[in-house]
Amino acid sequence: MWFGVDMAATDPLAGQDITVLRTRDACVRALRDPALGSNPGGPAAESGNLLFSDGPEHARVRAVVREVIARIEPLPGEVRRAIEDAVGALSGEFDLVDDFARPVASLVTTAMLGAGPLDARFLRDLEATTANLDVWFGGSGAARGAETAALRVAMFFLRAEAVPGGGLELLRAARDAGRLTDDELTLTPGVLAHAAYENSRNFLAVAGLRMAGEPDLVAALRAGGAAVVRRLAGEICPTRVVLRRALEPVTLPDVAIEAGAKVAVPLGPVAEVPGSAGAAFGLGRHACPGSGVAIAEAEVALRALAQVFADGATPGPPQWRPHPAFHGLTHAPVTTPLV
Repeated sequence: MWFGVDMAATDPLAGQDITVLRTRDACVRALRDPALGSNPGGPAAESGNLLFSDGPEHARVRAVVREVIARIEPLPGEVRRAIEDAVGALSGEFDLVDDFARPVASLVTTAMLGAGPLDARFLRDLEATTANLDVWFGGSGAARGAETAALRVAMFFLRAEAVPGGGLELLRAARDAGRLTDDELTLTPGVLAHAAYENSRNFLAVAGLRMAGEPDLVAALRAGGAAVVRRLAGEICPTRVVLRRALEPVTLPDVAIEAGAKVAVPLGPVAEVPGSAGAAFGLGRHACPGSGVAIAEAEVALRALAQVFADGATPGPPQWRPHPAFHGLTHAPVTTPLV
């Protein structure tokens, strides 16, 4: 069990040389402590990846990223309608990953970046990148595969034609104005795309699976409301953990961390508080800047799916995605009555 959800029979971080925090107080303190850095060390230290930076450099790139995200806040009407049309067309037998979560996440990612279309090959590469988080877990073949996929994603955005007024155009203008370096322009579109697409795909599919077994949840989502979606996000938590490295010795509640040690900070519910929800969007300097878009997207998509599930839904055997950082599904078949 991990955060109270059926992901795997064993701790996904077992065998890793990583200290896993086990209390909510320790997690909150860790996310806000500047002595716990976001860079795993090694080649990542010079990568230009927003996820691996702190301090003034992080704040500078994050300000540009916020401007990109703000271009689809509130969620544009045409994006809402496209989500409703895509989900409303589902009926009979379909897969919550392939037919529901993936198309919705792709629509919003395309709208945010203003480049595309994001075809099946690109989405496969995007799903394989893991935002380069695998560097925290050693140089395995899987990590090298993720780096290759990340390179293909970066090349896509370097060559893509930017839609006027879109996020990619803004990022290129920020580089021309000296607000981003060339390396940051190369990596930031892929980091943004992965955050927008992968977290949404994972959350929406798992939420849909829960809805298929919980008629009360379907009724609540048919009635709408961001509060229901926020509660679900905290319970499901598509990003299981964030990783940090101690820049100096750090003392947290119930644990002392040596300088140089890697630390896993769970974002989901904790065992010490039964029924608790997690900090799905993080806290501190790396808190998700796109949480508003994510909630709006999920509210539209899950309300539309609730209409599809109005007369009931029968889930088939799901296939969970085994990854130490991401909580999601590879397949989740479901059947609704034909009307």
